[in-house]
Amino acid sequence: MIFILHGERFWAKRKLNAFLARAREKEALIFQIDADSATPLRDYLSRDLFGKKVCLILEDLLQNSDREKEIKELLDFIADSKENIVFLLEEELPEKWLERFKKSGAKIEKFSNPPAARFAVWVREEAEKRGVSLSPAEVASLVEAGPEDPWAILNKLERRSLENIKLGSKKIFREPNYFDFADAASGKDKPRALLLLRSYMRQGLGAEEAFWKLWWKVKTLRLADSGATDIGLHPFVLQKAKDDLGKYTSGELKNLSLELLDLFSEVRRGETGFEEGLEKILLKL
Repeated sequence: MIFILHGERFWAKRKLNAFLARAREKEALIFQIDADSATPLRDYLSRDLFGKKVCLILEDLLQNSDREKEIKELLDFIADSKENIVFLLEEELPEKWLERFKKSGAKIEKFSNPPAARFAVWVREEAEKRGVSLSPAEVASLVEAGPEDPWAILNKLERRSLENIKLGSKKIFREPNYFDFADAASGKDKPRALLLLRSYMRQGLGAEEAFWKLWWKVKTLRLADSGATDIGLHPFVLQKAKDDLGKYTSGELKNLSLELLDLFSEVRRGETGFEEGLEKILLKL
């Protein structure tokens, strides 16, 4: 079975996440393939271990000529398979591929930015999920910002929710020390960094603050690596940076900072979230 989700990325991913939530409940095996993966797609299919279905997420793979050829060759097999469920995400879907998918019996859905009235409903629903009460004027203000950047609206609602917890709880709410995450990530302690990141998710805190702390830490490492003598860092901070420098080459540090910059840009465009993006970066450390 194959699902084609194309158009506006944020809304397509929202539908995909709903599918995946149900797949996880059924303990399906989920694999996400991006443009950097070189593993043949066939290697992920028909892994029907202990009766579990395989969910394969293919994002923007039609932009790659080799992957495009693979998908064409496997299309009929995937469409007829009961063990494999493939989700293909594309912003732009060429007409020739749309026709191929229709002939194969794929389930196709195109996503676009919702009209203002429907977007207002979505804003109110997301606010309610987070225990945030919005006045009509506040809803109107968020809607006026437009559906082009829904991630920004979710970030605002999450911050409002956090403030409500701080002000309304009888217990003192203690925000995590995100520097612990930055230290673990920059020190290449992958298990601890992932554990901390996921703990923030469970607490409903999001990962934006963790991102900025790691951004600051990588910037510090690059300053220490530059060899400059007067870089304005506290001696303790500078010493910690020097301790971590042995784990990186200058090229690795540069690539890491570029990956973080790319992640920030992708989040602003609504193509991913800080949580998903940070996990991908950590897994490659």
